[in-house]
Amino acid sequence: MTKAIDLAGFEAKFRALGDPWDYRTSHFEAVKRAVLIRACGAGKLGRGLEIACAIGETSRALASRCLTLVATDGAPTALATAQALTPPNLRIDYRQAVLPAGVPPGPFDLIVVSEIAYYLSSRDLDRLAERLAGTLAPGGRIVVLHHVVAFDDTAQPPALAQDRLCRRLAARLTGVHARRHGRYAVAVFRRPRAGSRGTGLRRPAG
Repeated sequence: MTKAIDLAGFEAKFRALGDPWDYRTSHFEAVKRAVLIRACGAGKLGRGLEIACAIGETSRALASRCLTLVATDGAPTALATAQALTPPNLRIDYRQAVLPAGVPPGPFDLIVVSEIAYYLSSRDLDRLAERLAGTLAPGGRIVVLHHVVAFDDTAQPPALAQDRLCRRLAARLTGVHARRHGRYAVAVFRRPRAGSRGTGLRRPAG
């Protein structure tokens, strides 16, 4: 089994390849990104947070949906590329952050966590879930999307990481959507507003 990639490994990939996972050119990534954006819900959102934004392809899509957006990554080269690709009219605050301690303070109305959980140890993933749940505003939602098919250089199996993160969030929040899309899965959690009742987990057919 290949050794799990660390922060230095991510930085090396972005330095060497620019877009190591083909976020800008892959049709598969574009479809997956559209699924994620739909899971964020309809209408304009307030303050958003994206964890592990890489070169900012999802960030730029989210920015048109949020009044303000904080996008974090641990690799400086990825953040520099993201900033360079972002038009000045999009209000995105790119920040370097190492997980789980580097989660920015909330509250956030939307938090997006995609393709990062399986690179963290179980202990760090639990801490990340705790921090994310604690920064979500009443009425806000967390969208979690990850590959669930095994591949090299992960710290834990992708399917187990997605499941573990979702279970930890479900202990603090209300699950409202969960669906498998072939090689990846998406789940949505909400923090009910004061006095409201949770809707419970919905699993659409298909």
